[in-house]
Amino acid sequence: MSAVPSRGQPCPPPGTDVCALADVGDGKARVVVFGKAWGAFELIVARTGAAVFGYVNECKHMPIALNLLDDDAVPTAKHHVICEHHCASFRFSDGYCVEGPCEGDSLDAVPLAIRDGRVVIAGTPPG
Repeated sequence: MSAVPSRGQPCPPPGTDVCALADVGDGKARVVVFGKAWGAFELIVARTGAAVFGYVNECKHMPIALNLLDDDAVPTAKHHVICEHHCASFRFSDGYCVEGPCEGDSLDAVPLAIRDGRVVIAGTPPG
């Protein structure tokens, strides 16, 4: 696993504020960008109830973002993040691809925590 997408910067350090928990709807996901333009680190934040999961915004099929547009939206369905390019479906809970051209692979995880209603980076990603 790598927390550095091929086109971007490394993951921000532990303790970095990501967003308010309320900014991510239950059963939804969003993209938070750290940096500017090309090379920014893009983090997918997915939420199930009080649990949050973080992943590098890079499809395992090709090194491109899962969302088509340059905004914070990323499609979801039944607690899965969907790649708009390849229709790959990744579980919120572990980033595992259950359907699509990269089936059996997993998104690169970024540990997250909730502190005082805020989502923060909880630790150094593996790899």
